[in-house]
Amino acid sequence: MALTLAIWSTYSIVTITLGALLYFHPLSRFPGPRLAAVSNVWYAYHWLSGRWPWAVEDALRKYGPVVRVAPHELAFFTPQALTDIYSPHHKNIEIFVKTNFQNRGKDLGGLIWEEDPVRHREVARKLSPAFSSRFIRSLEPIVHEYMDYFVTQMKDLGADSAGVPLVRWTNWLAMDMSADLAWNEKMHQMRDRKDSVHLDALLSFNSFATVLQVFKRFPLFKPLQYLFAPFGKITVFSQIERATRSSVLRRIEQRGKTEHVDYFDHILPVDASLPSNERELVHIGSVALQVMFAGWGPMGDLFYGSLVLLLEHPESYAALAAEIRRSFSNYEDIVPEALSHLSYLHACVEETLRMLPSNLTGLPRISPGAAVDGQYIPRGVSTPVMALQFLPFTHATQYT
Repeated sequence: MALTLAIWSTYSIVTITLGALLYFHPLSRFPGPRLAAVSNVWYAYHWLSGRWPWAVEDALRKYGPVVRVAPHELAFFTPQALTDIYSPHHKNIEIFVKTNFQNRGKDLGGLIWEEDPVRHREVARKLSPAFSSRFIRSLEPIVHEYMDYFVTQMKDLGADSAGVPLVRWTNWLAMDMSADLAWNEKMHQMRDRKDSVHLDALLSFNSFATVLQVFKRFPLFKPLQYLFAPFGKITVFSQIERATRSSVLRRIEQRGKTEHVDYFDHILPVDASLPSNERELVHIGSVALQVMFAGWGPMGDLFYGSLVLLLEHPESYAALAAEIRRSFSNYEDIVPEALSHLSYLHACVEETLRMLPSNLTGLPRISPGAAVDGQYIPRGVSTPVMALQFLPFTHATQYT
């Protein structure tokens, strides 16, 4: 009797919950997979399978530009949603704040992962001069140094019948360059033809990072997430922490005495106070590491993607080569100022960014209770905006 009552009680609770999520939840008016409306299983399955962007693309084509992809999450696919979610600020503070999607623990938010909009604004304000045209121009010699070395290596290796492991080389190029620009560190991955501890750890933990963010939605099962950890690489993770700490301490000691300017000059200027405790040091290290990663991931994708797309489309490669050879007689003449009029080169870069966006997570934000693309989104709803190249736009003359 007691068992029967327990079964019926459980059945009733589940039925009522499912009914509420499907028909009475504030997001019930939005289309999407029914499984996604009642649980995070649909979300988890597609993330863990590595097919999340394509699953969302299929949902877009089936349901339209706003899709319910989890009980409390809506994915948007319109330019107006992009503006409504990421542009609104009040006194320079974000209104749609970050979710815990990339939360890695206390004081590790740094810049990119920082959920507190006030603290994020403080860090961003310090770094903003580092992205001025003047400062970027001062870094051009370092960029040329690494790019020239890469081109030389490609010439030497290109004749090899075995071919070139392009993913590896573009990763090495991007991270070697980024580490030097971030905090004057020479990783020498291209020279040694070997992954640094940073790159090894990042590539090894990519899939586990996905597991960590998925299990945030299943708190009862969270202890199981460690079963998916790459145990053979656990020591690498501790090595990257030690290496980062060592690099930050070394760079702090070198303030005002570096070989060239770098982004760390803005993270902790020469006239700024030294970190007074472990918490401040961890924060500085987190910001510096994220700046380095930001220069590696997107740029590595761009280098690799542009080369692959050009190789896959010989006619485009021929058109780009012709434009460059018409414009320059010598390799040494190729400098940023001289590239501004190369329209086909710009088109190739923009098409690469469209075809291979560096971030396909949707960069979710939490709605404060506001309108997005003309529709009111309740407070607390996660609102990612997926890459717009998935949008099947068919109205070519709409803006003419």
